[in-house]
Amino acid sequence: MKKFMTKEGKRILAFLCAGLMVASLAGCGKNKTQTDSAQKEFYYVPTYKDFKADAEYFSAILQNGDKLLMVGNKWDQAVETSSNALFQYDFSTEELQERYLDLPENASVRQSFLNEEGNLIAVVDWYEGSQTTADGDEAVGLVDTEEAVLPDEPIDPGFTAGSEAEYTYHTDLYVLSTEDGSVISTENFDVLDENSYIQYMLTDGEGLIYLITDQSIEVVSTQGEKKTSIDLSGNWVNSAFTAGGKIYVCMWGGEGFEIYPVDSTIKTIGSPIKSDSLNKNYGLNFYENDGTQVLVSDGTTVYSYDPAEDKSEALFDWLDADINSDDVQDIGKLSDGRYYVLTRAYSGDSSYDASYSLVLLTKTPASEVQQKEEITVGALYINQDLRKNIIDFNKSSNKYHITVKSYNTDDYTTGVTQFNNDIVSGTGPDIIDITNIDYNQYASMGVFEDLYPYMDKAGINRSDYLENVFKAYEIDGKLYAVIPQFVISTTMVKASKLSSPGWTLSEMLDFVEQNNVENIFDYGSRSMVFYYCIYNNMNEFMNWETGESSFDGEDFARVLEFAAKFPDDEDINYSTEGDGISAKIRGDKVLLMQTSFDSVQEYQMYNGLFGEKVNFIGYPDVDRKGNMITSTSGSVAINASSKHKDGAWAFVSTLLSDEYQEGLVAENSMSYGFPVKRSALEKQFAKDMEKEYTTDANGNQVEQMKTSWGYDDYEMDIYAATQEEIDAVRTIIESAEKASTSVNEELINIITEETGAFFKGQKSAKETADIIQNRVQIYMKEHS
Repeated sequence: MKKFMTKEGKRILAFLCAGLMVASLAGCGKNKTQTDSAQKEFYYVPTYKDFKADAEYFSAILQNGDKLLMVGNKWDQAVETSSNALFQYDFSTEELQERYLDLPENASVRQSFLNEEGNLIAVVDWYEGSQTTADGDEAVGLVDTEEAVLPDEPIDPGFTAGSEAEYTYHTDLYVLSTEDGSVISTENFDVLDENSYIQYMLTDGEGLIYLITDQSIEVVSTQGEKKTSIDLSGNWVNSAFTAGGKIYVCMWGGEGFEIYPVDSTIKTIGSPIKSDSLNKNYGLNFYENDGTQVLVSDGTTVYSYDPAEDKSEALFDWLDADINSDDVQDIGKLSDGRYYVLTRAYSGDSSYDASYSLVLLTKTPASEVQQKEEITVGALYINQDLRKNIIDFNKSSNKYHITVKSYNTDDYTTGVTQFNNDIVSGTGPDIIDITNIDYNQYASMGVFEDLYPYMDKAGINRSDYLENVFKAYEIDGKLYAVIPQFVISTTMVKASKLSSPGWTLSEMLDFVEQNNVENIFDYGSRSMVFYYCIYNNMNEFMNWETGESSFDGEDFARVLEFAAKFPDDEDINYSTEGDGISAKIRGDKVLLMQTSFDSVQEYQMYNGLFGEKVNFIGYPDVDRKGNMITSTSGSVAINASSKHKDGAWAFVSTLLSDEYQEGLVAENSMSYGFPVKRSALEKQFAKDMEKEYTTDANGNQVEQMKTSWGYDDYEMDIYAATQEEIDAVRTIIESAEKASTSVNEELINIITEETGAFFKGQKSAKETADIIQNRVQIYMKEHS
């Protein structure tokens, strides 16, 4: 597996992890993001069915009445060939049957659908050819489509790839029986070349086939005759569906995600439906239903939707049904009113570990559902990890049930304002996601509950965990948040340039003045300087406990002078021409590189990128401890005003459990952070040190790479880590004692507004610093 990060992508990621996310403590707002709903009359209760399909993946999932048909790819490792099978689940008998599809060996089913007769219509790719073996004999057979390397242009029949091999590429339209998998008919299907990616394959009420690709919509007959082509003008189709015999596509438009009808007679997509019934700011996924209606999910709620009338009806929320919307592959309604949901959950860090599950949702009166104590989780955005943790808790708890209050609305400011008002007034949710808020400000205001007494009562030994991570989120000796997983936000420099383990802001500015400013950062800007020198270390300039600030000091004035040497963000030329970051660093054209790293493997990659020993010196800090703890998604606090603190702690404590912490250990290469429990971290280190072997041509065991990493112009094969590398990463982790948290948006606005005149030469650095100091003091008094 290869990990690769572009220059721009990693730069942005590093900023985010170092604290670019901002929170606003705005004034009181009148609009509430989510009104308290009345007691629900019905719930959709999940039932999990035994569903074990022997397939690597499903290329198509199709509903046929009360039966679910899935086209699956099967891999036989013993003979290294793949085959295709049709799986059919009968909801009335709850039986899963598997039928072999009579397709060429190693054929690939691009897309498929069911016709009116219930037969499977499939676009199938396959190759045939011959290859000369080492002894000169001709090996004739089909070619593995997974291993074949295709040219940029379509292959003509009879194509000869030199004297070693010759292959013939085929794309055919198959009609297959769903009863026994036999071929009913086949047609040559050369409408698309092999490089075209078919996103969706649908049929309308006239029997025409619509092939929706990344470039166009190709309309063809069932005999493969091309009828028309509709150019999508570079627009990416987010979803597509059939309703009432008509084809619709969902694409990003002027008002968010918009739904467009497709009319093959005029060779274009129509005007978007002026929909007011769906949330158009988030990706919409459509699933075909009966007649004129479809099912649509916005990631939070499932609706029944009629595109002809633009009418929708909310059916259920995914979290209420204990289903992770990220895992959903298909939804459908059965004749008895139940809904089925096919999910694919990833049990490890590789897609090959994915398994499918089948869930049935039954509409049940609230009086018949076991009542549990309701615990609320509030967040500006419900991220993937938090969502999964909530679902896992709800499934396992017989006493508590978590509901979510999301403040993520069309109007960001309104959502943030209400979030702050609810928390500060004491009426907020029981559990608070701290990912995108100014943690220090809230904690100093007494909003959060101290978690140390809960840990002590539960017998949780603090020394079993990385206490420096706890310390990073302590205020006055009290711990206000649980950080189950984290990354290290830092600054890297050649050890030959700077060998000290850390530096103060004054020392950092001295280093800057001794070097060419153009060589300090890659794509440096004024805002970047402020984030680097100020926003990542606001506690040095602001003390919420005492209400004091120090923006009128010498260091802040020096930062202003330093920032003035850089352009505004909009004036930066992010050209991809010229040297990449590795070449710049090795040639001393870039001296400081900001990043965040979440694994030993990434640490290995950075040392390779620099070409010599790297010093993870961190950000400027008065104690010279500038490596910072950045919480990953899923970090939470308990509201001090909550009436359900025991229930809130029941959820929060699961994040520190052995089961959860050891579940964070990456088996292979996909790490998303370091676990906070020492035993889990050491297991991760042991995994990183495990050597992997392969057998060479002479039958000898030789070490092979575990994965490969890439960053901009640099790529590196990653092998098992050495003890020295493990010790170095452990030292960096244990040196981090401060948290990189979100920065208050209003404070950023104050600095941005007042520095404008300085950058234009209208005010001195001293005058600017004094004005900022005065405004910040007023702000702190108003919000303490």
